[in-house]
Amino acid sequence: MDQDLPSGARLNIDALAREMGVSSTPLREALAGLCARGLVRNEAFLGFTVAPMPDQAFLRDLYDTRLRLEPWLAGQAAARIGPDAIARLRASLDDMGAHVRRGPWKTHRTHAAADEAFHDAIAEASGNQPGRQALAALNAQVHASRLYMAAQTGAEETAKEHEAILDALTRQDARAAEAAMARHLEESRERLAP
Repeated sequence: MDQDLPSGARLNIDALAREMGVSSTPLREALAGLCARGLVRNEAFLGFTVAPMPDQAFLRDLYDTRLRLEPWLAGQAAARIGPDAIARLRASLDDMGAHVRRGPWKTHRTHAAADEAFHDAIAEASGNQPGRQALAALNAQVHASRLYMAAQTGAEETAKEHEAILDALTRQDARAAEAAMARHLEESRERLAP
C-alpha cells in the first residue's frame, strides 16, 4: 500500500519468508488472500506479482457498484440499528480525523481502517450477510484507489458526510440514510476520480 513495490514486481516466496522470518506456508496463504482482494496476482510461470493500480474506468465501476449496494444497506440498517452499532459508528468517526488522513499508508491506514469499520458496521446492522460480504470484498480496492489522491485531502468533507449518515441512522430514517450514503459515495468519487 505504500507502493514500495511497483506494479508487476515479482514476489519471491522464499526471499519474503526469510525476510519476514516465517515459513512459506502461511506466506502463501497470505499471498492468496491478497490475490482474492486484488492486490496481488498469481500467474502461471510467473508466480506472485504486485497487481497494477486500478485505472479510472475501474474506479468508476467500483463506485457504481458501491452506489448500488451501500445506500440500500444503509436504508436496511436504519430500521434495525441499535445502540451498540451507533456507538461503534461514533467510535469509527473519532478515528477518522484529518490528522490521520495525511502521509504514507502507514499513517493513512488508521483513517482507512476506521472508514472500513464505519461502512462495515452499517452493513452488519443491515442484517444482510451477502451484502456485507460483497462490501468486504471491495474494501481492498477502495483503499488502493485512495492512493490516487496524492494530497490525501477531503477528511473534513468525509467527516461531514459520515455525520449525516450517522444522523439519519440514529433517527432510523431509511430514506435519509440511503440519500446520505449515496451523497457520500458520489462526493467521494468526485474527490478521487473527477
